[in-house]
Amino acid sequence: MQATANQVRWVPVDEIVVPEGLQDDAPEGGVHVSPMANGRYRLLSGSARFERMRQQGQVCMDVVLSPTEKMEARISHLLDALVRGDIHYLDEAESYRELLGSGEWNTQKLAERIGRTPATLRRKLRLTNLGDEVAQGLRENGLCERYAQALLRVPGLEGRLKILRHVTDGGLSVKETEQLIDELLSRMPVPMTGGRRMKPIMRDYRLYVNAIRGIVEQMCDAGLDASMHLTTGKNVAEVRVTIPIFMRSSR
Repeated sequence: MQATANQVRWVPVDEIVVPEGLQDDAPEGGVHVSPMANGRYRLLSGSARFERMRQQGQVCMDVVLSPTEKMEARISHLLDALVRGDIHYLDEAESYRELLGSGEWNTQKLAERIGRTPATLRRKLRLTNLGDEVAQGLRENGLCERYAQALLRVPGLEGRLKILRHVTDGGLSVKETEQLIDELLSRMPVPMTGGRRMKPIMRDYRLYVNAIRGIVEQMCDAGLDASMHLTTGKNVAEVRVTIPIFMRSSR
C-alpha cells in the first residue's frame, strides 16, 4: 500500500540515509523522511534529533513519512548542494533517479531545470547501477567519479569489486585503472551466435570498439544525444553510431 502524506512510521535507524550537506532548520522538530527507490529513506529534516537518538543506541525510531514532498523544493535543495559543491557524485545520481522515479519529471525536463544536458544526466544515472558494495568502496576510498565511470564498463558486481580491490591495494591512478579495464575487456570472451561455445576475441578488435565508445561518450558530454549499438555476428561485428542531425533553418 502506498503511504499517505505525513504518515508516522516505525523504521530501522540504519535504513535512514542522511544526505551530505543537510542543514537542519528544525532542530527540535520531528524526523521527516521520504522513501527512496531502493527501499531506504532519505532524511529531510530533524537531523539533530536523528543523530541524538542514533548515538543513544536507538535501533528504530518514529519518523514522519512525506512521500508527497514538493518536487521544486527537492530540486532547490539539490541545486544548492551542487552550487556549494558539497554533494557526493553518487548522492547526486541517486537524487536524479528519485526525481525521475516520481513520474513528475522526464530526463529532458529535469536536465533543463538543473542546467545539465540530457546526456550528462543519463551518464550520471548510470552510476546507480554500480551496486551497493562498489559504491561503498568508492566512498570509503575517496575515489572520484572517473573511477566510477570506468568501473561501469566492467560487467557484473564481482568483476567490479575485483577491479576496485586492485585499484585500492595498488593505489592506481584513473589512467592506470582504465588501462587495466581495457586489458580485462580485451581478454574477455564474447558469445557467438546460435548458442555455440565462447570464443576469445582478438585484443585489437576490442580496443577499436572501446575507442569508438570513447568518441560517442565525448559527443554525449558535449551535449549531443548520440548512442552506440554493437552487434556481434559470426565473422564480423557491426557498430552503429546514431548522431542527431541539426537542420539549418531557412530564411
